[in-house]
Amino acid sequence: MSRLVKCENGHFYDADKYAKCPNCSRGAGPKKDVVMEGGISTDLDDVKTVAMNIRGNIKSGRSVRIPKVSGRTIKPSNEILDREEQRMRELQEKIRDHKDSLEEQVTLAKESYEIDNDKTVAVHVFENGIEPVVGWLVCVNGEEKGRDYRLIRGRNRIGRDSGMDVTIRKDQKVTREEHCSVVYDEKSNLTFLVPGNGTLTYYKGEMLRQPQQLCSGDAVEIGETKFIFISFCEGERVWKNEEE
Repeated sequence: MSRLVKCENGHFYDADKYAKCPNCSRGAGPKKDVVMEGGISTDLDDVKTVAMNIRGNIKSGRSVRIPKVSGRTIKPSNEILDREEQRMRELQEKIRDHKDSLEEQVTLAKESYEIDNDKTVAVHVFENGIEPVVGWLVCVNGEEKGRDYRLIRGRNRIGRDSGMDVTIRKDQKVTREEHCSVVYDEKSNLTFLVPGNGTLTYYKGEMLRQPQQLCSGDAVEIGETKFIFISFCEGERVWKNEEE
């Protein structure tokens, strides 16, 4: 059996054939690392020496001991990398499509129900100066439990700021300005819950992603505050201008 040893410079040689390292005798110097197929890093002279000994021992019929090679680096195959890259691309496209669709729906809803402030006074206020009520949000759970919030025609903006149409001051989970809106459409005599700048808005237990029609008794959660919507204008009941 061939007896392979390693010299102080890191070279392997057959001690049965050589009294000292033949590589060092030739002035080979310290070993040089190479990377073999499969990501295995080893010494170039070691590869040559082992290969020569393997060939010699195979011809002579003797067994040979292969030295251990360290520094193996495992890399994923190109097929795995391509598959993961494709999966990530598909996931990013789905997220982008969903975001674009959601933003488009919110924009369309806001544009559909946007009311010019200059026209609000002329259309929404009776001659006696009263803005007719179209419904209420009644707080059933939260810091404002028991309080009712009056809703009028057009867009009722909801938030913590005092400038909002519906102000929920004590709930810190409610966005300061326009967390969401309740919109009454006079032409259809329907009321809608429309997403805004806030994230924690739920309609009948489901996260609000697009405008939803509100009916009397529907549950609405804004931040950590829960409401029940009560409709006044619905069905045949609708406010009309005096000239009508």
